[in-house]
Amino acid sequence: MPTSSLLLAKICHAYYRDHLTMAEVGARFSLSRHKVSRMLQEAEEVGVVRIDIRSPSGQASNIERTIEASLGVKTCVVAGVERSLAPDEIKRRTCAVGAEFLREIIQDNGAIGIGWGSTTFELVNQFESSNLPGAQVIQITGGNKRISHLFDCQEVTRRLAEKLGTTPLLLHAPGIVDRKETRDLLLGESSIADIIKLFPILDMAIVGIGSLVPAEASMLLSSGYIGVPEQAALKRAGAVGDVFSYFVNAAGEVVKTELYDRLIAIGIEDLKRIPTRIGVATGQIKAKAVVAAARGGFVNTLILDSLLAGTVLAEIGSPISPADLEIA
Repeated sequence: MPTSSLLLAKICHAYYRDHLTMAEVGARFSLSRHKVSRMLQEAEEVGVVRIDIRSPSGQASNIERTIEASLGVKTCVVAGVERSLAPDEIKRRTCAVGAEFLREIIQDNGAIGIGWGSTTFELVNQFESSNLPGAQVIQITGGNKRISHLFDCQEVTRRLAEKLGTTPLLLHAPGIVDRKETRDLLLGESSIADIIKLFPILDMAIVGIGSLVPAEASMLLSSGYIGVPEQAALKRAGAVGDVFSYFVNAAGEVVKTELYDRLIAIGIEDLKRIPTRIGVATGQIKAKAVVAAARGGFVNTLILDSLLAGTVLAEIGSPISPADLEIA
C-alpha cells in the first residue's frame, strides 16, 4: 500500500529540514531505518519531495549529464567559458574548475599516474596544495626534453607530488626512442622496470588529449619527436588524436604505425584497469579526439570547457538545444 502523503511529508521534513539521521527519524516515528530509507525514496518518486541539485558557478550540468550518457563515461566536468576568451584563458578557467574537482577525489594513500602536456600542467598548476603524504605520484609516460620543461611529464609529476607533500616516482626514460631495440633495452633497466612495476597499483591517471584532425593540437606532435612522414602515416591510418602517447582512430582503436613500437608509456592493459582515468582538454578542435579517447576506454572521466563540450555533443550526434548549452 502506498504511504500517505502526510506521513511522507513529515518524514521528509524531519530528514531534509531538521537534518535528522535516518535512525533518528525512525526513532521519532517508530520506524526502522530501512523503512525510512524506502519512504524517502517513495517521497521522491511520487513528487512529495524534489531533489534540486544546483551546479557550482561555471559548470553546465545539462551538458555533463548528456555527455556521460552518450559516451558512457562515469563523470564529466564542464567549465563554462565565453567564446570571446583567448585559448589560454579558456584553458586556465577549465583547469581551475577541474582542479577543484580533482582535490575532492584524490585520496591519501592513493596512487596517481601522470601524463604530459600543457593542459595537464595547467591542471596541476591550479591545484591547491594538500597534505597527503601517503599518496604516490607516478610518471606513466616517458619524458620529452624537446618541449618546455614545464610541460614535460617529469616536471608535471614533480609539481603534483610537491603539492601533495609526497615524493615523485619518476620514469627516467624518453617518451619516444629511435628504434624498437632501444625501447626494449630501456624497459629492461632496473630503474625503469621498478617504476613500471607500480603501474598495476594505480587508482587514478591524469592526461591531456591531443588532436590530429581536423587540426593538429598536440604536444606529442609539436615536440618534434614525430616527423612529417610519420604524421602523414598516422593520418592515412585514420588517427584523429593521441592519449597517453597512443594515437587512436575515431572508434578509439590504437593506430599501430611504426611509431607504436618506439613508445615508452604505460601499457594499454594496465591503463584500462585504472579505476579513474581523467582526460582534460580545451579547444573545440579536440572534439574528435575526446570522443575517440572515451570510446576506446582510455578515459572514463572528462574535464572540458563548455565550447568543446558542445562540439563533442555535435560530434556524436546528440541533439543540442539552447537549454543544453545553458551555463549554470
